[in-house]
Amino acid sequence: MGRIASTLPPAAPSGRDGGLLLDPATDLWADWGLLGVPDPDRATTTRQGLLFRDFISSAFPSFQFHRLSELLIDLLQQVADGQLTRLIVCCPPRHGKSQLVSRLFPAYWVSRHPELFCAIASYSGELAYAHSREARHYYRITGHALSKDSAAVGNWLTPQRGGCIAAGVRGPFTGKGYNLGIIDDPYKGPEDAKSALQRERLIDWLKSVWFTRAEPGLTAKGALLPAAQVVVQTRWDHHDMTAWLLEQEAEENPEHWTVLNLPAIAEPEAISMQIPHTCKKVADWRQPGEPLCPERVPLAVLQRIRTRLGSYWWNALYQQRPSPAEGLLFRKDWIQPPLPIAPGQPRRYAPLVLSCDLSFKDGKENDACGFSLLGLLEPKRHPAAEARRQGLALAANAAVTQGSPTGVNATHPPAGAPDPWAELQIETLWAHRQRLDLPGVIKFLLASVGSLERQGLRPNAVLIEDAANGPAVCQLLKRQVPGLIAIPPKGSKASRAHAVAPLVEAGQVRFARNADSLIEELLAFSPRGGVDDQVDAFCQGVLWIEAQFWRGRGYGSSPVPMVFSR
Repeated sequence: MGRIASTLPPAAPSGRDGGLLLDPATDLWADWGLLGVPDPDRATTTRQGLLFRDFISSAFPSFQFHRLSELLIDLLQQVADGQLTRLIVCCPPRHGKSQLVSRLFPAYWVSRHPELFCAIASYSGELAYAHSREARHYYRITGHALSKDSAAVGNWLTPQRGGCIAAGVRGPFTGKGYNLGIIDDPYKGPEDAKSALQRERLIDWLKSVWFTRAEPGLTAKGALLPAAQVVVQTRWDHHDMTAWLLEQEAEENPEHWTVLNLPAIAEPEAISMQIPHTCKKVADWRQPGEPLCPERVPLAVLQRIRTRLGSYWWNALYQQRPSPAEGLLFRKDWIQPPLPIAPGQPRRYAPLVLSCDLSFKDGKENDACGFSLLGLLEPKRHPAAEARRQGLALAANAAVTQGSPTGVNATHPPAGAPDPWAELQIETLWAHRQRLDLPGVIKFLLASVGSLERQGLRPNAVLIEDAANGPAVCQLLKRQVPGLIAIPPKGSKASRAHAVAPLVEAGQVRFARNADSLIEELLAFSPRGGVDDQVDAFCQGVLWIEAQFWRGRGYGSSPVPMVFSR
């Protein structure tokens, strides 16, 4: 533990923050701040051999150690020792992660490396300053000196000219370097995390400012300490900063993050967050169903929180998987492949529908366009009904139909015969999402319809929502695309999704392999918002088919065989 224990001052009275002249915790030379001549003995009673856990005991005697804190302390010790340079910590709210990572650890790290800089960033400058203020307090209360010319909470220095800087994300870090960078809660709340614009701005800041400020540093002994980065986050959205960092591992130069991802209640490994093979996942020591930190939040309290929040926010904030493994509104086990068709019998659709959700306003923050190709599978009909549908006249004395049970009249199906339309199947054949401007939308639609026609197909309807940019497309394409229909929007996107969900659950809407991108959106779809362009196009098409043809029990024109390939 070194000599630090012998130099610690008596515990300060309650409410005291230190910083007074002649205070032995801060005015280390008892010179009223005038002479600035360090006491050689006091100046050397600092860091060598002191572990983070011992520092915590000295700085915060009432700190509660438990299994979670011990695990996190061990990882942070590796960061301070230069053995670990990339760490992501995802834990539920109110489990003490910020106290350890963003307050106690910066104080310890600066005491170990007073010639180097630590940077703290959060969603706001106020929160970052609050973390820095606490770190400065723990640094001073353990007997370490501050530079007399810079002791502000947002930028405090040591006599060795290292120290700590703090700012909000997208804040003023330009011109300042750091050897340890800590980002704690980069999003203010769900609105920020689910806003594509806010997420993109954060990523731009990471690329242009945060990553460029990291630099290795020389310790007092002349050793080179590599730059380290620690990210602390409660998950809000499946496209948040943690997700983006892990997605970057597929690029040429992965960062090899160590990931501590712990849900509030332990889950089977099969449904926990998956990480890239370039990263190291810290193992969860618990069995499924065990709480993370019963000393702070018992299981009974977690169960009450779960009931109050609902599955969406529980899975995101407390289980650290914003896109639940089983889906949210649309469940994974509802997603079924198309029904098999006997060899030699091509699929016949009545009708075939191309549904479009369009947006082409200027600006990267605007939604992309979503497209979905849907077909209502033509059911097997009773022969007499099929003949009547085709306008054929049957002989009055036609007694039975070949292959029908004896005595069954071919002209009129028997009473109680199954309705061929009772078990209809809508097949989602293809889906696509792309950001397009107005000329791009026109070109894409014409190319898609042309591709279908070259296969001997023609959509019976091309659905364009009659809102926002839809009327402009309809006006430009009404003479070039047969079957173009403007659909007045009814209700919200969420209400339309809720109307379609029972059909998917019942297995009456199925999905081909070319609709994988739509399936991904369906499983992540939240009524509260998010990426939903393909989902909206899909729901628009399903509801239109149901209203126009399913409930109407049939379609007037002859169906066509479907041989669609992307």
